[in-house]
Amino acid sequence: MKHFNSSLWLVAGIAGSLVFWVFQVLTGPHTITGFMGQQVVRQGGYPQFLTLPLGWVVHLGVSLGYALFFALLMLIPFLLTDFAKMLLGLVIAAGLGWFTTLITAPAIAVTISLLAGKGQPEVLPGLNRTFGPPFWNHMLFFGVVWLIYQLIPYLSKKH
Repeated sequence: MKHFNSSLWLVAGIAGSLVFWVFQVLTGPHTITGFMGQQVVRQGGYPQFLTLPLGWVVHLGVSLGYALFFALLMLIPFLLTDFAKMLLGLVIAAGLGWFTTLITAPAIAVTISLLAGKGQPEVLPGLNRTFGPPFWNHMLFFGVVWLIYQLIPYLSKKH
């Protein structure tokens, strides 16, 4: 039975968050760290100097949470070969990339509202069903998580 590897989880989550951020820097004028920090500070009436730290705390927290969810899913006892489990992990990573893209807008709205001390928002934005940069960024994030949490350990066992 495979055991949870906290070191791989942390490395995968942090690396995924950094790759996610770099993708946003390269593809658009804004990043999720900047947007989240600005919105939480503005809506919560917090001091301006908290913008960047709050944005990064939220981004890293979500990234580590998503990486943890992936790692826990991979603990489910699949009766498969190691190679098949690695491939199944890739399918799960792609599914999580798609799912997290769908819930991006409502999740961001809830997070900002809660951290700003406003409680649950009355109205949530719709699901994101587009295949633009957010979709590819989530796929990239989970690809990095899969690579670090599954593929590299799989390949290192072969030597």
